[in-house]
Amino acid sequence: MNRIPLSLLALAICVCASHVIVAGELDPQQDAWHAKYKGQANAPLPEEMLLNTDPEPDLSKGFTSLFNGKDLSGWTPKGGTCKFTVKDGILVGQVVPGSNSTYLSTERNDFDDFIFTCDMKWEESCNSGVMFRAQSKPGKNGTETVFGPQAEMEGFSQDRHWSGGIYGQSCGGYFYPLWLKEHKKARAATKEDIWNRVTISAQGNVVKTWINGVPAAHWIDDGSYPKGFFGLQVHKGAKGTVLWKNIRVKELANKPAASPKASASKRPNVLFILADDLGWSDTTLFGTTKLYQTPNIERLAKRGMTFTRAYSSSPLCSPTRASVLTGLSPARHGITSPTCHLPKVVLEPQETAKGPPNKFSTAPKSVSRLDPKYYTLAEMFRDNGYATGHFGKWHLGSEPYSPLEHGFDVDLPHHPGPGPAGSYVAPWKFKDFDHDPMIPDEHLEDRMAKEAVRFLEQHADEPFFLNYWMFSVHAPFDAKKELIEEYRDRVDPNDPQRCPTYAAMIESMDDAIGTLLDTLDRLEIADETIIVFASDNGGNMYNEVDGTTATSNAPLRGGKATMYEGGVRGPAIVVQPGVVEAGSRSDAIIQSIDFYPTLLEMLSIDAQPNQMFDGVSIVPALQGKPLQREAIFTYFPHDPPVPNWIPPSVSVHQGDWKLIRIFHGGQNGSHRYKLFDLKNDLGERTNLAAKHPELVQQLDKLIEQHLVETNAVRPLVNPRFDPARYNLSAEGKGVLKRTGNTPKKTKPRVHRKPVAGWLPGGTCDLSVSNNVLRVESTGGDPHLSFSLPEVVKASPMTFTVEMQSNSSGSGQIFWKEIGLPYNAVRSQVFDVTHDGNVHTYSIQLSPKGPVQGVRIDPSNSPGQIEIRQMRLLNGDGDTIQEWTFTDASR
Repeated sequence: MNRIPLSLLALAICVCASHVIVAGELDPQQDAWHAKYKGQANAPLPEEMLLNTDPEPDLSKGFTSLFNGKDLSGWTPKGGTCKFTVKDGILVGQVVPGSNSTYLSTERNDFDDFIFTCDMKWEESCNSGVMFRAQSKPGKNGTETVFGPQAEMEGFSQDRHWSGGIYGQSCGGYFYPLWLKEHKKARAATKEDIWNRVTISAQGNVVKTWINGVPAAHWIDDGSYPKGFFGLQVHKGAKGTVLWKNIRVKELANKPAASPKASASKRPNVLFILADDLGWSDTTLFGTTKLYQTPNIERLAKRGMTFTRAYSSSPLCSPTRASVLTGLSPARHGITSPTCHLPKVVLEPQETAKGPPNKFSTAPKSVSRLDPKYYTLAEMFRDNGYATGHFGKWHLGSEPYSPLEHGFDVDLPHHPGPGPAGSYVAPWKFKDFDHDPMIPDEHLEDRMAKEAVRFLEQHADEPFFLNYWMFSVHAPFDAKKELIEEYRDRVDPNDPQRCPTYAAMIESMDDAIGTLLDTLDRLEIADETIIVFASDNGGNMYNEVDGTTATSNAPLRGGKATMYEGGVRGPAIVVQPGVVEAGSRSDAIIQSIDFYPTLLEMLSIDAQPNQMFDGVSIVPALQGKPLQREAIFTYFPHDPPVPNWIPPSVSVHQGDWKLIRIFHGGQNGSHRYKLFDLKNDLGERTNLAAKHPELVQQLDKLIEQHLVETNAVRPLVNPRFDPARYNLSAEGKGVLKRTGNTPKKTKPRVHRKPVAGWLPGGTCDLSVSNNVLRVESTGGDPHLSFSLPEVVKASPMTFTVEMQSNSSGSGQIFWKEIGLPYNAVRSQVFDVTHDGNVHTYSIQLSPKGPVQGVRIDPSNSPGQIEIRQMRLLNGDGDTIQEWTFTDASR
């Protein structure tokens, strides 16, 4: 890299900078350093240097975190062998004596225009820095050399104080030293024993830096470093420890003015996040948990309004989900029980004439599919020009009742079941939805968030409705092992929330929400996106997990599948930037049936002619005004035997009062009632029905009116009821349901390592010897995959392989497109001759999206395959990637 001539510098100033000041005078205190470094190839002349006089960029919006605070995911050490670890949410870099300088580098290597920021602190002084737009190349003795510009971050062992200057790492020395008089304040900005914020802005060839908000460098690149990766340096030396946190980037997109991201008339996007079984005390919103960590839900709450009295339409999932999509009560649409995964199709609720002798009322038969006759929320969005996507749990019926028949363009993983197929941690058991083989322990919620991000990226320039119905935190109860162990150490056995597995599940759920928020910020569409966050029912208190209940909804009574507050009350947040006050709260009573009419009003869209809702628009509450409504109702004519169960019943909330009608639970088949003053008895311990008979009568009239208006199919008096068979004192008492999540005594999973860059999978092992890659297959699914060093654009490709085999069966080549797993729809089968002789095969591939990996299944039986050479060619016959196996140590 050469110094930029003054003529080119002047041109750069005119084109790239709106406000520049040329400096000029060397600080006499820097004379010795100037004398030492002025001869370096890139050292600038003081009279040609520009000054950064800009204020530090706004760091509050649009940033994506590059560090998850838990591990080194997304980062790879390059160069030397200095150590990087994560401790208490802090990234720690430590000098290893004898090691070369080491750079913890982002796996992404295409960052071009951006604003980067992080906080740094030294436990033990050493030289450090932040590489940006960095590159790497093979070094001596098999090492890797990192080179490119670096924002210098010095320790405190010398008097140069050039933190914030730009150093050309392994490419000619300082590009921009802080040796001018005007840099005095910048040289004093870095402080010992505190966190120091470094900020870097790179736009085109103009790079500026700030240290703790103080302007430092203003460097003009000559075009040598247009893009690359970020790298956190631990410099070689005898000792030193440096810490990092809050590592974030905001990517700056340069889109043509002729194609703006959004027109002024574009309607807001809508992101609807529905958690599964998330209880009122399962987040940090209300100060009711010490164990669970939900910083991203808190982050969401800071953007909008949190509702302290948000109710699901049912204490179970499918009824609430149908109510969200229709705006109708379960009493009207007839789905009152989560039976939508069962084979029998029931589209109309049915009375049940008789029941067992120990029950005084019958339970009607629930509808088992969401009937296409309803005009759903998704159909409304689709008909108004929105792209619609459903990601996650459905549980309202398989085809022809799946999301694809109810208004959604996209449905992943297209699964009709009540929860994840098999587990949260890969391998899963979904049909046609595999985990990423490059992530052997991939978490389902991480993957679902990744798929949702892809949808956001595809539709960022048009209005979209993203329906992200999380699988979390429904059974089965499993989570990332390392998270479970972390929480195991934090559990207080006296706390009602003491399940480490559930706590780990909560964290992964919260991480997924953070991923979506990060993406909205990165795409710069957060300000034009409405977000609704809610739960489908209360937290699960009937499953035994880790020897205790999955969670606790305290101070509320009961949980999922009960009519007490713990079964129906949950967290809810609504965000609309510029309309709903950020960080606000409301005590208004809202319910799942309200979201449909609310979104219509927020978007100024009319309902269909003759379309009715049981819910109301909560826009007045979102505007900080009183919400005028008479009452809300919960219809649950079932009695699953969980702790705190109630016989088939219906409830009404009006103000602070709640009345539960137990169908035919009184004398001679009359109804029985429970009345609670929630303001003074949030735990519903004192039944005031006998004390306030007029109020019971008043509220029960509202219940009756609701049942009549919705044409509810109700429980009947059971003619077989034998009072001697019913023990009233046992009502509400239940036992925990075992979940089988007790750790099994199995062999620990072995994480196989790549061989010659190829990762073995399925029923095979790999080795290299005598210039061949040997595949030892022990069964019917041997395969090996390779991640390409660079993404290849979509075009016809040819894969050639030279191999010999004594196995049997056909072969298959897969290609991995960005954001998609290896799947049969992205593969090509080929015939293999298994005669022990060498044969060359040429397979045509036809990817529709950018390709980031390939996989070969050389057979489908036990045996030995030897591969001598493989090549991936583009449509012109040029080599994209070639593999030979001459070095067994690779």
